[in-house]
Amino acid sequence: MWVIRNKDGCYTHVHMQQQHNADYFEDMCKDKLPADEIYVPPQHQPINPEDEDDVVPDQHAAFGITKATQSVREAAWKDFGLGRLMGQGPLVGKTPSLKNLPR
Repeated sequence: MWVIRNKDGCYTHVHMQQQHNADYFEDMCKDKLPADEIYVPPQHQPINPEDEDDVVPDQHAAFGITKATQSVREAAWKDFGLGRLMGQGPLVGKTPSLKNLPR
């Protein structure tokens, strides 16, 4: 099993039988599929807000503007005590055995 890091920074697990396949993997990922036109029947098409007076558009520029103009909140402090946990180390003899763990 090969672990190859893609452009998004996420790991992708690719099962390859031969090592030379890894040379072609990035070339294969570079290909882009063309955008296809998809027919949507009229009964499934969304309502055009310009045609209706009482319809509030879902994707309106004002929604993004109000969110962008909001003041930036201060980052919440999240202390999980990891420094103390790493300094303490594992508890020898007090850990449950693997037989008692649920499957």
